[in-house]
Amino acid sequence: MKRIDARNFSFALTMLGLVVGFGPHSVGADELKPASQETPIIVYTRQAPGPDEDGPGRMLLEQVEEGKTVRVIAGVDFDMVAPHELVASDVGAQARDLEAMQSAVIRRVFEAGETQGVLWKFKDIPFLTLEVTRAELRRLLLDPQVVTVQEDGVSQSMLKESTDVIQVDKVWHGRPTLRGQGQVVAVLDTGTNHDVLLKGRVVAGACFSTNYWYYPSESLCSGRVRAQTGLSAGRNCATTISGCDHGTHVATIAAGASDSLQGVAPEAGVIRVQVFSKFTSTYWCGGRAPCVMSFGSDQIRGLEYVYSLRNTFDIAAVNMSLGGGYYASACDRAAPAIASIINRLTGAGIAVVIAAGNSGSDGYISYPACIQNAIAVGSSNKSDGLSRFSNHSTLIDLLAPGEGITAGVPSRAYRSMSGTSMAAPHVAGAFAVLRSYDPNASVAEIWTALACTGEPIVRGGVSRNRIDLRSALEFLKNKMGSCAKKEDSSAPDWMPRHGWF
Repeated sequence: MKRIDARNFSFALTMLGLVVGFGPHSVGADELKPASQETPIIVYTRQAPGPDEDGPGRMLLEQVEEGKTVRVIAGVDFDMVAPHELVASDVGAQARDLEAMQSAVIRRVFEAGETQGVLWKFKDIPFLTLEVTRAELRRLLLDPQVVTVQEDGVSQSMLKESTDVIQVDKVWHGRPTLRGQGQVVAVLDTGTNHDVLLKGRVVAGACFSTNYWYYPSESLCSGRVRAQTGLSAGRNCATTISGCDHGTHVATIAAGASDSLQGVAPEAGVIRVQVFSKFTSTYWCGGRAPCVMSFGSDQIRGLEYVYSLRNTFDIAAVNMSLGGGYYASACDRAAPAIASIINRLTGAGIAVVIAAGNSGSDGYISYPACIQNAIAVGSSNKSDGLSRFSNHSTLIDLLAPGEGITAGVPSRAYRSMSGTSMAAPHVAGAFAVLRSYDPNASVAEIWTALACTGEPIVRGGVSRNRIDLRSALEFLKNKMGSCAKKEDSSAPDWMPRHGWF
């Protein structure tokens, strides 16, 4: 085992699993954005005035400068029956008729043989997505078989891209019970507080924090006590302290929900456990004080608290988006206490999901992700590459999106953050979703379903899979048990790392 940054480990002190700095900072974080911030979408319908008259068609045309293009979604005049209401033979016939109409519109809109502007032809709804010049848009608006045209605008919505990437939206669709219903995710972090995304979702709370003269540090529990339990005990620490927005961001990735914004498991409950302390020294805060960091003892107390609730709630996973140091092999011997409680939780069917760290190191991950039975999570980007900042080694279990993730921060705001901190709660939420399908599935079974499916990503000669909930669900349904082909590059070659095998 290689150990670096002994000071950090010796005092059982760990830093947040964000991208840069000693303490909680983020890369590429945007300014606070209101939940309702959206790009207006202009929609043309056949009943509206034509492109040469005042109306949405003309407004669309005026947005396109000569020599530039615009993305639009066009609806065609096709009387389509929902495919699930048809027998198999009629589904195929309808799909062919729809494709023929879409192709006819495309031929009229674009020059002969032009396909570059055709972005997508939908199969189950009568629409297609196109990128068109001003002249092509005019022809589209005037086409007799086109009934609607709308700008392919963007709107801010929590995790829109990252939940699409891991295909949890495909799991939700038509499966209202597979949204973490009946399951709980415990978040050991800086506490949580979001009046919209977590309203009515918190089922238990606690605070474990430390007053210590040496650093110095102060407890963030109410009244500066060292421990509290109860719903209010796990509330977010004061946002005037650097890093105190972190826990809410993490929790809303895993299980946030509102009418328009969805986390990975939007019907799961949340146990919020505040395990950070306030540090007032610029030395420990890396020049920016005050800040928050977490003692290992407080983390162990937080994990033990979650363990005590194992018969009260169906807890699918614990999320720990924190860490420090560099480890090339399992670190159980260096940290037997936290290894023991992680083993207890795993044996009770509760996965302990931990961020792998953000030093961009090959061959190393941070503590406590290096614990043998922890689920260590690295960060992928939305193009299915490994994030430059993400640690990567054979100790990595799973990858999940962690770049530019927009989620909630106290108490009604939203922010984009990057880091393995943001990747880990995708996995914690995934455990809740899959456990809502099979409440009796073990940690090993769900881990295997996630590890044996998804998109392989390679760096430094180590391949790991970015999670794909749709594929993992099929894996569980088919009771495959283990990866079918161990020689396949997408299959994990590292199952012996975990004690449950």
